Amino acid sequence: MELNTIYNESCLETLKRIPDGFLDITVTSPPYNVNLGNNKYNDFGYDEYNDNIPFGEYIDMLEECFYGVKRATKEGGRCCINIGDAKNGKVMTHVAISNFMIGMGWVPITTIVWEKQNISNRTSWGSFRSPVNPSFPTPFEYILIFGNGTDRLQGEGSTDISKQEFIENSLAIWRFNGENSSVTDHPAAYPIKLPYRLIRQLAWSGSVVYDPFMGSGTTAIAAKLAKCSYIGSEISAHYCDVAKRRIAPYFMQQELFSDI
Repeated sequence: MELNTIYNESCLETLKRIPDGFLDITVTSPPYNVNLGNNKYNDFGYDEYNDNIPFGEYIDMLEECFYGVKRATKEGGRCCINIGDAKNGKVMTHVAISNFMIGMGWVPITTIVWEKQNISNRTSWGSFRSPVNPSFPTPFEYILIFGNGTDRLQGEGSTDISKQEFIENSLAIWRFNGENSSVTDHPAAYPIKLPYRLIRQLAWSGSVVYDPFMGSGTTAIAAKLAKCSYIGSEISAHYCDVAKRRIAPYFMQQELFSDI
């Protein structure tokens, strides 16, 4: 398995070639199944993926992916899943994911609430000034964190994380803005700060980081900044090209990531 490579294919194909116990940490944000490109909040959708499939089929797809990730992850290795619930919390996707992860043997470590400081859908009131069926817009997402078989990282390694950085990351409410899609040419990219913090807090330097839904390369950039290697899977050839274009400048222009 070649490191520092994004494979233009389904994660299920990539995972077939990753040896057992090869990965140290997975950091990813899978599609949310919220009909991107066709809902009233976002008219910019994926180019290769249908983000509006039956919920059971969607959960089955994710379960198959993370079963493969578990096999390929070292004992005690971590898996971090950034996910948002659909329909202002009525579709509790994070609960469904947590249930199947625990069922297959992942051990819960924590759930971080990422407050995106974005209330663009604040006018979604539901039954305005009435208790009949009010809506509760959700300007936050979840980061579900699991360990493979144990919540303790196995083995030994090194890290240069500072005291201040460790303390800041350890609070389970993270407050920073989301990513601008015009920067990434992707409808649902997360900011580099999110995977960078997770890798720094949960893995040794030199770890192998995997993202089964790599998109425009954000996890790959974060992994290299955290002195780690990466492997990615992405079904869109376009996003693979975007990722390759994004990765190189980050190691030449330090100001691009001065705030992470």
